[in-house]
Amino acid sequence: QITGCEGYVESAAIGLLAARFAAAEAQGRTLSAPPNQTALGALLGHITGGAEAETYQPMNINFGLMPPLIGPKTKRADRKKLYTDRARRKLAEWLAREPVAELA
Repeated sequence: QITGCEGYVESAAIGLLAARFAAAEAQGRTLSAPPNQTALGALLGHITGGAEAETYQPMNINFGLMPPLIGPKTKRADRKKLYTDRARRKLAEWLAREPVAELA
């Protein structure tokens, strides 16, 4: 909970992001944040300012942290697949733009 998230997977994910940011900084690069349409980006956004400071609570990842889908209203089960498909696409785009460089 000290990292602002709750759960083993979420804590590992934020640790992974911290390592990527630290590696980029060590190489004199600036790493952009993952898109908020992804689980990583949505959770990072919640931790770094997406929540009200006075009522802040550590959070598990959930679809409610992501921006809403654009388009016609869909069934709940279909929305989850649409959120997931969008997240996978956005994460792949981010990883292609922000490759992990080797540290010597």
